[in-house]
Amino acid sequence: MAITPLEIRKQEFRKSLRGYEVHEVRSFLEMVSTEIESLLRDNASLNDRVKDMDAKIEDYRRMEQILQDTLTTTQKAADDLKSGARKEAETIMANARVEAQRFLKEAQTELARIKEETKMIEHQKLMLVSEFRGLLESYLRLLERLEKK
Repeated sequence: MAITPLEIRKQEFRKSLRGYEVHEVRSFLEMVSTEIESLLRDNASLNDRVKDMDAKIEDYRRMEQILQDTLTTTQKAADDLKSGARKEAETIMANARVEAQRFLKEAQTELARIKEETKMIEHQKLMLVSEFRGLLESYLRLLERLEKK
């Protein structure tokens, strides 16, 4: 059972013949009462401070959790961004390879066509030279016959 400073101050003792000095007892009780009041005030103040500190600790824990959640979310977003960029780069590279292959195939097709045309022109040149030679030879023979006559 807790005793209060007021109970100490109001405490009455029976008087006896060989009892204590009433004034000294009262003075001591007053001093004890004052000291207990001071201790109770200090205790209440400390309890208030503990409550404040507990509230602050809880606030810090909440802030820490929020920061942790934010950090986790930020890390996930960064990882997602990296992954997206990597996939986009891979897609761009794949498209570039496909486009390069298409250009290469078109160039090879064009080269084959040009080679074929070159062969045809070379063949036409040979045919033209041969025909022209034949024509010249026939004119030369005709000229020789005309000269003999």
